[in-house]
Amino acid sequence: MRNLIAAATAALALSVTALPAIAKDLIVAVAKPDRLYVIDAKARKVQNDCKLDFNLIPGVIVMSPDNKIAYILGNRWEDVFGVDLSTCETVFSAYQSEGDVRRKSIASLAVSKDGKEVYTVRNPVRLHADRYEIMEPEVAVYETAAGLDAEPVRTFPAPRRMTVMSAGEDGMIYAAGHEIYAIDPKTGEISIKIKNASWDRKTYSPPDVLAFWPIGTQANEFLLLYSAAKFTDESMSEIADFVWGYQSVDLATGKSEMQDFASLEVIMFSAVRDPNDKSKLYGVYTQLSKHDVETKELIKRVDLPHTYYCINISSDGTEIYVGGTNDDIGVYDSETLERIGEIYLPSGGDMAASTMQVINTGS
Repeated sequence: MRNLIAAATAALALSVTALPAIAKDLIVAVAKPDRLYVIDAKARKVQNDCKLDFNLIPGVIVMSPDNKIAYILGNRWEDVFGVDLSTCETVFSAYQSEGDVRRKSIASLAVSKDGKEVYTVRNPVRLHADRYEIMEPEVAVYETAAGLDAEPVRTFPAPRRMTVMSAGEDGMIYAAGHEIYAIDPKTGEISIKIKNASWDRKTYSPPDVLAFWPIGTQANEFLLLYSAAKFTDESMSEIADFVWGYQSVDLATGKSEMQDFASLEVIMFSAVRDPNDKSKLYGVYTQLSKHDVETKELIKRVDLPHTYYCINISSDGTEIYVGGTNDDIGVYDSETLERIGEIYLPSGGDMAASTMQVINTGS
């Protein structure tokens, strides 16, 4: 009898262990002075509180494809770190400056779709006793398996003024600068994916693009907002409107698109599209706006209690999260834009202009 009970208990334990974990959305965010938080989005509670062993500023975050490692641009725009979300351990680090050469990365950070490489664009300056010597920027490629004190395995020349970037399933890096570039991280070959500063829209001013938050992973796209003046004709003597538009690269197919979708009535710092309905775009700053980019209609806009820099969306598209700026994350119903919750970070430190990522444990 005892043997039967033991066997039954062992079988039950085995079956319980074999059950898959229930998939849920987690919010990954950093806050001053030194915290990384993993938050249960539905429960509105901090699941893991990590004390970082490096300066988190600017706090640009991109996730590994398996959502286990948060790669963070820190040490005041200078170095790249990988933090294991389950253990809070720093498992990857790349210190980019050495000797009299200081290298800064301005929000540029991406991880390959196979999780094997990390990419950034470094802007080097040589420090002399009486001046700074501006050197040529470069794409740096690191192996994620390199651990601590990683060195680049490849470097290539890069255009100036590069900021956010994302990796496509085709192996290319899509990066924002004067243009939206496609970069082959194997060969360093660079081409223009979307014309930006050089666009040939005859009745438009050059676009203004704020590119700082590498979000858009829920819809698997590289998405940037632009604003521009639209004129009545090519003489550009009379302004017809100031417009909002978006530029997007589908990270699954590599297909790109660009179009206006609204008049410039409010400022928006960042935007995401619904992963299940890409006609719906949400933008944030002092208001939360919901747009239909196909009909070019504003569906709804609500005022926020304060400014929020970074927006994101749940994996099922039902909830909108607004963060950055302060120590709170606002939760909104994506259909009604009703505020349905908030999450306050235990440290009380602000998130500044850091990235707020949303991941799903089932993906």
